[in-house]
Amino acid sequence: MNFICLRHSSGKQYFPFISISIFFSACVFAVFLPSLSAHAQSSSGQTIFIGFAGGLGKKTQSNLSYSARDGAQMAVDDANQRKLQIGGRPAFFKLLVADDQSDVNFARVTAKSFVASGVVGVIGHNTTDTSVAAAPIYAEAGIPQLSPTSTGRQFTQGGYRTVFQLLGHSDITSIHLAKVSLEMLKARRIAVIDNGTALGAALADVFVRQVKQDGGLVVVRDTVNSKTSDFNAVLSRVKNEGADLLFFTGVGPQAIAFSQHCQRLGINATLLLSGGAVNLEFPDSGPYPEGTHLLLHGLPVESRPGYAQFEKIYNKKFDSPLTAYAIFSYDAVGMLIEALRKNNSLDPKAAMETLHNMQYKGMSGTVSFAIDGSQNNPPYTLYRVSQRKWQVTRTFGG
Repeated sequence: MNFICLRHSSGKQYFPFISISIFFSACVFAVFLPSLSAHAQSSSGQTIFIGFAGGLGKKTQSNLSYSARDGAQMAVDDANQRKLQIGGRPAFFKLLVADDQSDVNFARVTAKSFVASGVVGVIGHNTTDTSVAAAPIYAEAGIPQLSPTSTGRQFTQGGYRTVFQLLGHSDITSIHLAKVSLEMLKARRIAVIDNGTALGAALADVFVRQVKQDGGLVVVRDTVNSKTSDFNAVLSRVKNEGADLLFFTGVGPQAIAFSQHCQRLGINATLLLSGGAVNLEFPDSGPYPEGTHLLLHGLPVESRPGYAQFEKIYNKKFDSPLTAYAIFSYDAVGMLIEALRKNNSLDPKAAMETLHNMQYKGMSGTVSFAIDGSQNNPPYTLYRVSQRKWQVTRTFGG
């Protein structure tokens, strides 16, 4: 049986609050509604719930949802240390954590449960597909949805004022990658392979369009399944066409396997990757060969004021790897709480309007949103593998 588990989270401990099946929103959820009022009142103060939704079903090193969750928890802990008051009363924040299994159906169930519990905002979901699936539910309820990890352009194209995207969307990412290919890497014959996902295809399609618009030549455009490890056919095409640059939209372990397959086949094309392909050994390059290029969301962490202390506290509290997702998730919670504080109100609709007009100086940089909820001038860093390290080549935005 599949389960969603909703938890109160604090520090390293995540206590099961209730486990439920797909019937969660229809029946069992009613059991704990009385104790999950988002504005639990007491004589001394109020407890305010913020939702976090991500694919937390299996804790593996490649599952970056955990670092996003822990970044959100760290922001909640920091806010509580500040002893904020909202509406003239002490405010204590708690993170409600839900595992949506990175599944669109479970994402909708999770969204309905958060709405029913009266959360003041939601951090998530962690994939573009799940964020898009949940967005209409939050929009109808007027609850801000801030995703620290979803990059698909479609997330902010639904016309909902409740959606906010802390990472640069896929169109901006692809345009930067295309410019890098032609202007910096001087590519003459380009191969493009997507990983069969909606986001991967979108990245590849905009990349191809921009390359052609700028006068470049695409000699291979192909797709592989996101679960496959058999790249023989498509890489044979790349080799036969004499490509000098290969852009692959795969993520995680598949991107690493793809890179290793390129090396075994003796493909000399420069490998260009997007952020989801980053290896967990970063800033060590791990299995990626010399000359591989990677465009990551965010500015180099060493350039961020206060990052050293942030890293020290994070590593003391949590056992998940500290990734860019943790930093953007930390900022998402910080922005939401700051919007509530500015309004001196727990009204999610008022917070939503304030978020549209904020300029927030966070750990990831200065964050503000365009009218559709996408981030203005999102930051990126281009890295190149040199001497088994990811070395900064150039930054964009921020």
